Parts: sequence; C-alpha cells; structure tokens
Amino acid sequence: MIACEAASLMFALGDTRGVRSAELRVQGETLNAQPGTGHAVLTRGVHARLPDAAWQAGASDAAPLRASLRLGLMGTAQLAFTPIAEENSFKLTSNWPHPSFGGRFLPSERVVEATGFSAAWQVSALATTARDAFLVGRGVCSAGTAGLIEAAPTEAAGDTAARRGVACIETLGVDFIDPVNPYVMSERATKYGLLFIVLTFVAVGLVEAMKRLRVHPIQYLLVGSALVVFFLLLVSLSEHWPFGWSYATAAAASTGLLTYYGVHVLRGVTPGLAFGSGIGALFGTLYVLLQLEQGSLVLGSVLLFLVLAAVMAVTRRLDWYALLDQLRADKSAAPRATPMTAGAAA
Repeated sequence: MIACEAASLMFALGDTRGVRSAELRVQGETLNAQPGTGHAVLTRGVHARLPDAAWQAGASDAAPLRASLRLGLMGTAQLAFTPIAEENSFKLTSNWPHPSFGGRFLPSERVVEATGFSAAWQVSALATTARDAFLVGRGVCSAGTAGLIEAAPTEAAGDTAARRGVACIETLGVDFIDPVNPYVMSERATKYGLLFIVLTFVAVGLVEAMKRLRVHPIQYLLVGSALVVFFLLLVSLSEHWPFGWSYATAAAASTGLLTYYGVHVLRGVTPGLAFGSGIGALFGTLYVLLQLEQGSLVLGSVLLFLVLAAVMAVTRRLDWYALLDQLRADKSAAPRATPMTAGAAA
C-alpha cells in the first residue's frame, strides 16, 4: 500500500525582505500561508498545506486547481517571474512610468505612458528550460546569464536537465527605475566630463588659432581641472541639497572662475566673456540632457553635430600649414633671457 502525504502549494520568492503581507487562496478558500518553501535551493517564500478536497479535486482533469497569491510589497526595485508551466501567460500593470524590461524574455505586448505601463508575456515550455531547472533544484539565473552550460559527465543519464545542459532557472520581469533622481543624474553628469573637457579645449584652441595667441599646456591643464572640480562639486553638493540647487551652484562657480581666467589667458575682456558664455551654455545644455529620458541621445548627437559644423565653418579658410610655420617662427624669434640680461633687467 502506498500512502502519500498531503499536497502543499509553494511560492518561491527571491527576496522576502519587502514582504509585508501574503494572502493565499486555493479554489476560493483562504489558506494559512507559512514561511519557507521546502525547496532545496529556492528556500525563501511561502507555502501552505492544501485541504484534501482541494488537491483531490485538482488532480481531476474535470476540476483544475486554481490558486492565487496576493502580496503586499515595499521597496521593490525588481519584479521577475519564472515560466515553469506548460503555457505561461503573465500580465503586469503599474502606475510606475519608467519600467526597464529584462530577463530571458521580453514582453510580447507593452504600453509605456507617463501615467504607468502595462506589459504581457507569452512563453511556451518549448522556449524555456525553466521547468527542467526547477525540478532538479537549480537556482534562479542572475543578470546576464544565458541559462545553459555544458552537460556535466557526472550527471545521471536519465536527468533531462543535465542532458540539456540547464544551469539555472530562466526569468522574465521588469526593473522599476528612476532615471532622473539626484544620484542617477549625478552619475550621468560625470559621464559627460571628458566630452566637456574636449569641447572646452577645442574652444580655447580655436581662439588661440584665430587670434594668433599662444596658450601654454599648463593653462590647458588648469582649465581642465576647473571643469573636473565642477563635477566633484555637483556630486558632493547633491548629497546635501536638491539637485537643481547643487547644479546651479557648481555651474555658477565654475563658469565664474573660467570667465575670470579666460579674460587673462585670452588677453581681453571680450574673448574672456565669450569663453565664459560658451561654458555657461555647455552647462545649460548638460542640465537639459539630464532632465530627458528618451531623447537625451538624440539631442546630444544633434548638438555635437552642430558644434562640429560650427568649428568647420569657422576654420574653413584657415591655412593650418601657414599657422604652424608662423608659430614656429614666433617661437624661434622670441628672445631668451640669459643670466646677464636677467640681472641687468633686475
């Protein structure tokens, strides 16, 4: 005689720290959800013993077992599901306006609006190894994992998952991101640092070429250092102030410093003010880029094209060979101070 224990229903959760409540219903009857799953690898979650009438009815083809789980979650940054059924259908709606879909499968249908999003997945067992991986006790795939490995020679020959080379349980889901929070914007702003320095050096180089000035490499280094300090100020101030105030303070300080320095390096108030205005325009453009989510790449590409077009238009008639020859001649004709002349001058 074979005696089977009472069947139980389990829901495995990757992280239970945000669970505030769990309501488990089977065939319309509320069950007492208990912590843990009993699974060898997926230990976190909830489970409940099924009433005899429920699982016996569920074993019948005429009466499928219907179960639902209602979870109260807090602080959830990612929500993912595992397609371990024969036919898997998922539908997710939320009022979060910035979803990032990930996992092994992307939604078959999705609508993203300013008021929220909705997405639907349809995954067949023919397209995933999640069920085989679950049955042999694999863990959930991490981000970027393909889910397959070479079959280990020590695996049993009858192990379906081993023959298919299953490494982990595949998932599908969504990340709830905030692309314009202060920390994300500070990180995005620092990624534009090299571009800012290059554009500033291009502006100084153009003035140097057009006005026949000579700017020392040390002066280039000081200008670049002032721009680097801007990003350092932005990150440090944003930890204490709102991002807008932090950005305005750091940009005003850097623009004022570079304008003052540009007046002396470029030998004139007008070119110095023009240089400072260009730096201010760069900071303003960066702030606009940081506020955008979808169009930042397009706007940045267009602005770079316009800057390149402006540089080409300004220097279209410039004879670079003659300019280099003139710079060499000026350098060779410049008088060199000797100890005697330096003492006489003193």
